[in-house]
Amino acid sequence: PTIDQTYRYGSTMGGNFQQHQGVEFNNPDGTPVLAIGAGKVVYAGPAEQGALTVAIRHDTTVAGPGGGRLRVYSVYYHNSALKAKLGQRVQPGQVISYVGNTGRATNDHLHLEVHAAPTEDVKLIVDSLERFPAYTTNPELWIEPLPNTGLIAGQVFDAAGNPVPQARVYGIIKPDPVETPFSYAETYGDKAHSHPLYGEHFAVSDVPPGELVIGTEIQGKKVFRKVTVEAGKLTWVVFRP
Repeated sequence: PTIDQTYRYGSTMGGNFQQHQGVEFNNPDGTPVLAIGAGKVVYAGPAEQGALTVAIRHDTTVAGPGGGRLRVYSVYYHNSALKAKLGQRVQPGQVISYVGNTGRATNDHLHLEVHAAPTEDVKLIVDSLERFPAYTTNPELWIEPLPNTGLIAGQVFDAAGNPVPQARVYGIIKPDPVETPFSYAETYGDKAHSHPLYGEHFAVSDVPPGELVIGTEIQGKKVFRKVTVEAGKLTWVVFRP
């Protein structure tokens, strides 16, 4: 149930990879994949480079810019086999597929994306040729945190009030998962998108409760903030020079 911490949403792994559009759950081939919420299966089949994929349009909507409503989708990639069928209604926790490494994958894992979109056109959500979908958001802000953990999200601005892309945020302590240890969070670059209600530049879930001092660097100067993490809650922090 833990998210791989080395290649999180918006991350470039220190500039070594493209900006990530989802999060990874490392599990052996055949591990059941569970729907994160209730909704209708709007895609079930091969997608990017043959990755077996399921997409769910959820019953949930969220306020968007200008007062419109955005539809929420979750998309599950690299499966070894699909159980959900196109048009099927699914419930939270229902088995929809099984972990694999189909498509552009180097190991057995689930790649999960969450989209908040002003459209019901599935081609804009699942496109085998599009590396950077237009409506992805950070899945860590849409999934309930693991028991007895909370979330940290926030913004990093420069002296002119502009977001600082790919800034590293240090000091967040996460013991799990051991096999992919957490080192720092990266603020989003130009291919990642904020949650429509938060407008965050970074977000980290499953953080144990407690007081932390976290920091980043803005225009060559280190900036620190003290934060308190509470179980089941989101802690908001803003960094400015």
